[in-house]
This record gives sequence, structure tokens and C-alpha cells, in this order.
Amino acid sequence: MYKIYATLFAFLFSTLSYADIDRKGKMYGYFGWNNIDFETSEIHFKGKDHNFTLHNVTASDAQVPVNANKIATRYLNPASLTIPQYNFRIGYFLTNNFALSVGWDHMKYIMDQNQTVKMTGYINASSSHDFSGTVNNKTLSTDFLAYEHSDGFNTLTLEGESYYSVWTPKKGFDLSLIAGGGAGLVIPKSNVSVLGQERNDEWHLAGVSANFKLGAEMTVWNDFFVRAMLKQGHANMYDVLTTSDGDKATQKITYTEYYGVFSYRF
Repeated sequence: MYKIYATLFAFLFSTLSYADIDRKGKMYGYFGWNNIDFETSEIHFKGKDHNFTLHNVTASDAQVPVNANKIATRYLNPASLTIPQYNFRIGYFLTNNFALSVGWDHMKYIMDQNQTVKMTGYINASSSHDFSGTVNNKTLSTDFLAYEHSDGFNTLTLEGESYYSVWTPKKGFDLSLIAGGGAGLVIPKSNVSVLGQERNDEWHLAGVSANFKLGAEMTVWNDFFVRAMLKQGHANMYDVLTTSDGDKATQKITYTEYYGVFSYRF
């Protein structure tokens, strides 16, 4: 899969001379929504009375269901636009075919509860819990661990984007392919309860991320456009807050993001 992305990425960047719509010098803004698939990951927990790693942990996203009621009360309600998983970005076109952009991807990572995983490390005896000892396999019940980046698994990234026009049926209408990539910061509000201790759910700079993306954009009436994208990302979260006592976790998350947005160039 990565080789396919890399080939398409290189192809699109090699075609910067092709453009059928005037973009140079313009800015754009977009807003839309996403769904996420997460690969399994390891999570390492370290604190005053524990130091253990959970292996091949599975997780899911938590997008708001799409139905008539939710569209009206969540997706199109100005007071609730940020409750679903969403994407917001502003960009500037250096040429007709290349733009730089900065944006916020609000995703949600929910560890699948009650899964059984391999566990290595140790938990010391404590009056606050009875999970002491070393366990080879552990069922992740809520009394042992609840782990979410649910408000959310947020990335703030600077990205470059290359455009290649493939179909222009008439003036002001255009279908373009897009390839790009970038890097930035991971700023989650993690909800974690480990070993029955009080959680720490502060906003926090927890790590860094990098990504590349492919997709298509349809322009209508010169500057209005809709965009459908696939983004492959990797986040290195080396400082996840877990308790109010300063305990922390580290985790590397690889994910695939599917998103659609509504946009305007100005």
C-alpha cells in the first residue's frame, strides 16, 4: 500500500505544469468530517507503582452516526459542529498546482474494551488496587483500564498539496487529483483511567505526527469545491497523561483517515 501511495505521490508532483483552473495567489478554507481505521499498537504505562506494556491493542473511532436526526442536531447545527469527528484547514496556493496549508484534524481513538492482550512488565502492590504482579495475558476490563483519546486524537499539521487537473468539462468546472503530505503536533484530551486511579484529562501536547494523502477535488462555479481524501498517518505519542499523580503512557498510532469536506477559494 505504501509503495502505491509513493508512486502516485511522485507522479502527481511531476505534473505541476498542468493546470486548467486559476488558483495561484488564492487562499482556501474547508470544513468536513472523517472516519478512522486504527492499526493495532503497543501502549506502555509507567508510574510510581507500575511499569507495563500492552501489546497489539485494538481501537475504534467514534464518529457520530449519520441519520436524519444527527444531521440536523449535530452535523448542521452551528452549536454542535465540533462534536462529530471533523477536519478544518486553511491553505494558500503558491502556484496553480501547489498549495501549503495548516489544519486541525479532530479524530477520536477509543480502545476496545474487554479485549484480551499480551501484557509484559509489572504492577507493584498498592492499597488503591489489587492488580499487583506480572500477567502474561490481560483482559482490559474497565476497572483495570479505560483508555481514550476521545476529545480527541487531534493533529495540528502543516501540509503541502499537489494538484493535477484531469477533467474540465467547461470553464469554472474542474476535476483534479491531489497528492500531499505533512507533519505536525498531536494535542489530545485523553480520558484514561488506569488501575482505578483518578484520571487526568487535560489538553496536552503529547507528541508529533506525519502523514501523506491522496484524493480528488471537484470545483464548481470557479471557487466552490468538494474534496474526498484518504490520509495515511503515524503519530508518536511520547507523553500521554494518565493520572493526576504524573503517571504517563507512550504509544505509536498508525491510522487511515477517510474524509470529505466542503470548501471555498478566495
